[in-house]
Amino acid sequence: MCKHNILYLVLPFFILLCSFSLICNAVQSDIDCLMSIKNSLEDPLNFLNTTWKFDNQTEGFICKFAGIQCWHPDETRVLSIVLPDMRLKGEFPRGIQNCTSITSLDLSSNELYGTIPWDISKLIGFTVMLDLSSNNFSGAIPSNIASCSFLSSLRLEDNTLEGPIPPEVGSLGRLKNFNVTNNLLTGPVPRFINVTFQTESYANNPGLCGGPLKACATKHVGFHHNMLSTLMNRRVQFACGFVTGWSLFTVLGIYLFFFGLPRVNKMLLFIKKRTKVMVIDENEWPRGEEVNNDPKVSKMEKMVTRMSFMELSTATMNFSQDNEIGNGMLGKVYKALVPNGWTVAIKRFHVSEDLEEEFVFEITTLGSLRHPNLVPLIGFCYERDERILVYKYMPNGNLHEWLHSTNDKARLLDFPLRVKIVLGIAKALTWLHDGGNFHVVHNNISTQCILLDENFDPKLSNFWEATLAKTNDTDSNLSLFPIVESIDFTTYKKDVYRFGVVLLELLTRKESYILSCSSLNLSSSSFAGPLDVDKLLLGQGFDNMVMQLLELASNCMKFIPDQRPTMQQVYQTVTAIARVHDQTGDSEIQLHSD
Repeated sequence: MCKHNILYLVLPFFILLCSFSLICNAVQSDIDCLMSIKNSLEDPLNFLNTTWKFDNQTEGFICKFAGIQCWHPDETRVLSIVLPDMRLKGEFPRGIQNCTSITSLDLSSNELYGTIPWDISKLIGFTVMLDLSSNNFSGAIPSNIASCSFLSSLRLEDNTLEGPIPPEVGSLGRLKNFNVTNNLLTGPVPRFINVTFQTESYANNPGLCGGPLKACATKHVGFHHNMLSTLMNRRVQFACGFVTGWSLFTVLGIYLFFFGLPRVNKMLLFIKKRTKVMVIDENEWPRGEEVNNDPKVSKMEKMVTRMSFMELSTATMNFSQDNEIGNGMLGKVYKALVPNGWTVAIKRFHVSEDLEEEFVFEITTLGSLRHPNLVPLIGFCYERDERILVYKYMPNGNLHEWLHSTNDKARLLDFPLRVKIVLGIAKALTWLHDGGNFHVVHNNISTQCILLDENFDPKLSNFWEATLAKTNDTDSNLSLFPIVESIDFTTYKKDVYRFGVVLLELLTRKESYILSCSSLNLSSSSFAGPLDVDKLLLGQGFDNMVMQLLELASNCMKFIPDQRPTMQQVYQTVTAIARVHDQTGDSEIQLHSD
């Protein structure tokens, strides 16, 4: 009796403890979920940028975000995400898998593209309502969507989906609302177990048939005749094969008996050895539990998604040269389409070199830091000798290519666009130096590591040489690499100097090594002259701004570090130059500062 009383006292406490633990775990994962969604989608109306602020960190602060509803206003667990008609662009945000308690997702009437993730049930497995209507989703409806067994409403209308509706969808017993109108779907409609949907749910899909639609065409003519012919052909083929095989087997047996037995033994031994080698090769890959026990891998998995080597190899056609888009110091870069429909850039590190430190450091920085002007790191692969990083693909390549490949390409990079790039890079460096969870110095800024997305927004990449310093809110659990206590003042000024070189390269279209070598002779009075400026920029009405930016570049590249401005001062200067120009009535240059 006493034991039962103790059990009754301990059990509620145990349940309460478990619930508290789940809530605590959900807090950070749900924050990461929303940060990932914000970073993976373009937001031309600045809706998310202005309303989703992550600098609060009080319990339940994300529940005040527009479009977000939580289970409880003071509990950081997302119940629903409703973001319709906001002109959001991008592919389906896989980071939503971190919102582990979400039951409703509405991304309708946006400009999302790509395919619906093939493993969507792993991302939103407990969702009751899913609305992806009025977007630009293409490809097939994944059969895995039938594993979202709690769905009561599924709306996919007004996209460009094609192929059949997976028959497995019919097994969704809770489904009450289903709409796939205005797509390119074909084949028979599913047979739903508990409900029948009318013609309106399938309208404007000329290839659909069955159910409430017209009957699917079947081939009855000559059916029995064709079946009889097929059976006769199979019997004839079997008889011929049997006779041929028996004859060859008899001849082979006679030969082996008199002549070939020793050779056969050798052959069998060879095959056995080869089979053993192949089995060993297959088993040399790290087992799941061994990798998961590696604390370094566990920390990396907290930052970005872990992906399999087989998946990335398939996406790049076994790292085919046809998919190669770059070859740098650390490895080759491939463009690929991964199973969820995202277009990504896959950097496969050189196996022959010891690049473990660089690999880990890139994940430490880009996995921990999120900013609109940093290239998004999507995933990584850590298997055997393979070290692979997966980034969001930047369709406009790097800034160096635009400046130095051809005059025609540089001409498209007009002055307002160059100012936009300067502003973005200055903003990113200012945030890295002073505004993030770490104090970060990039240490190797160049036009090669400035990538450009489809809107020519700049994204800093290549953080494997960066220096990180602690702040009061640094999460040591996410640190994979030693972090210094503080950064020396002159270390920050390395970034300022390199920024000056990039700015000068943008204005003159001279290679950076030429500009660096001549930096000792730079001064605001002797250098800033029209002969040094890219001829494509002269006489376009921007000469005064060009001269001001040349002077800024000169100040950034002063020989004595103490005489260089801080990145905060640089950003303020560039901002002031752009605003003054904008106030003159030229609307080409727009400043967007958060």
